[in-house]
Amino acid sequence: MASDIMVFVEYKDGNIRKVSLELLTKGQELAKKDGATLYAVIIGFQIQEVAESARAYADKTIIVDNESLNEYRYDTYVSVLEQLVKKYQPSFIFSGSTVTGKDLFPRLAARLNVSIVSDAVGIDFSDNRLKVKKPLYGGKVISWLSFKEGVSPLITFRPNSFSVEKLSLSGEIVEEKIDIFKDQKFNVLSVNKGGIEKVDLQEADFIICGGRGMKGPENFQVLEEIANIMGGRVGASRAVVDSKWREYDDQVGKSGKTVSPKLYIGCGVSGALHHTMGMDTSKIIVAVNKDPNAPIFNYADYGIVDDLFNVLPLLKQELAKSKQDI
Repeated sequence: MASDIMVFVEYKDGNIRKVSLELLTKGQELAKKDGATLYAVIIGFQIQEVAESARAYADKTIIVDNESLNEYRYDTYVSVLEQLVKKYQPSFIFSGSTVTGKDLFPRLAARLNVSIVSDAVGIDFSDNRLKVKKPLYGGKVISWLSFKEGVSPLITFRPNSFSVEKLSLSGEIVEEKIDIFKDQKFNVLSVNKGGIEKVDLQEADFIICGGRGMKGPENFQVLEEIANIMGGRVGASRAVVDSKWREYDDQVGKSGKTVSPKLYIGCGVSGALHHTMGMDTSKIIVAVNKDPNAPIFNYADYGIVDDLFNVLPLLKQELAKSKQDI
């Protein structure tokens, strides 16, 4: 029996999020090996355009289009996914390890009474067995997990774990009419979104992160300038957020957001375990710290032992010059 795969697709402003495109690309690769079906699941309101984009990646794109799903609520979304999983019975269900994925998938696992693997960074299908790669202990240990026959696990993957390939399938779009459960014990009064449009921290290819070594909120301006040059995003350690220098939305780490950019630069970041657990799978890690014994150097591919206030102006200058030469 083929091992069908279902991918929960997230989107923003009508565009599929990069992490979902990564999972659709990888899911299609795995499905082809096994002669299986890849399902893309899209939940929301007026989502036909999103579905048209997804059908290039999936064999079947399942949509649940209802006005009550216009805003994300864990109760409505989990009720929809539970019914879809029970109907289509995929062998594996994938999601991005995003704010929504982390909120939704543990609830779904409890509803379905199945296992869940969070923050995975790789997957392999060989010898008729699917194996999932997951870092432990802040990346000091890499584990490979497999599943017993008959188990249909939920797996969330860190953004930037896979590449995105432009596929040109013409999959079927199936609209499902589902009874939507809404928990009457609470109601959403308002949703407040920040006024500044930023690159999504979990999808950024470039992140420059500031720690307590930045000495104050005013000094993050140079990080913002460097991030703008690179088309990336500024991150922050928990200590910085706790000090109210930056918003929680910028926090990288176990209690913040898990990131995996192509290039991560840590400036004045000590490298505490709760921080490194959120960025240890970055493709290239650069650390700037005047303390040669800072733990961050244990994770860095390149380290600069110097005062960051000497390094950052030079870095900004060289990056700006490189961009002009391209």
